[in-house]
Amino acid sequence: MIQLEPIKGFFRRERALQAIYPMRMLIIREGKGFLCMNSGDYALLNGRIFFIPEEGLVRLDGEITSGFWLSFSSLLYAEFLLQHLDPQAKNLFLNLSFRDLDPQKSIKTYSLLDQLKKEIDHKRDMSFLAQYLSLFLGFTAGLDGYLAALTLDDLQQVLRFRAILEQFYKQERSIQFYAEGMGMSPGKLNKFLDRVLGKSFTVLIKDRIMREAEELLLHSDYTIDEIAKLLGFEQTTNFSTSFKRHKGVSVLQFSRLS
Repeated sequence: MIQLEPIKGFFRRERALQAIYPMRMLIIREGKGFLCMNSGDYALLNGRIFFIPEEGLVRLDGEITSGFWLSFSSLLYAEFLLQHLDPQAKNLFLNLSFRDLDPQKSIKTYSLLDQLKKEIDHKRDMSFLAQYLSLFLGFTAGLDGYLAALTLDDLQQVLRFRAILEQFYKQERSIQFYAEGMGMSPGKLNKFLDRVLGKSFTVLIKDRIMREAEELLLHSDYTIDEIAKLLGFEQTTNFSTSFKRHKGVSVLQFSRLS
């Protein structure tokens, strides 16, 4: 579902780059020449990241001293879209686009990619990789402005929290559980989340549960009772009450409106 490989060497436009998955990114650390697409030729510059649409062959004409070739499935991209509802996210791979990073952001980008390569090689769980990819896309596309101000260590900690949350949010509600996974005290975890994400642990876990509830209500055949059970609610009434507080409408009203 995801492939990330270092890319370097001399390239001629007669030969297209191969990608296993439809969503493609070319990250240039050091290089010169052109990325050649049906829509035109685009300069390869140091610190330039290309977001490449599904259609069209990718050809290079020039030299890449250091870079990465990343491709991933539409399923992994869907998780990113669930976390980024603005049109910019939906249009990210609609047409070829690129973004130039300053030296500081470039350092973070390549560190994140190096770590992502290790996680892929270690065959980490796909839910973990989906969170990593979502964070990486949000950072490189400039959609998560708050990430730019974070240190690399903060970025890694945000990733770790998202991965733990994604794996256990249906079963675990206690901040103590997540704090232990992060190697922090509950108080320190809450302060960290408030500083980097602007939300408390309680709000973040409720947001994640209710987002999943919406997805199941819209795109599954589960009954309300079954959804409540899947999301770890002992009683359907508790689920219904929480949903109405979060959305402002009842579960039945939401289903009918949708």
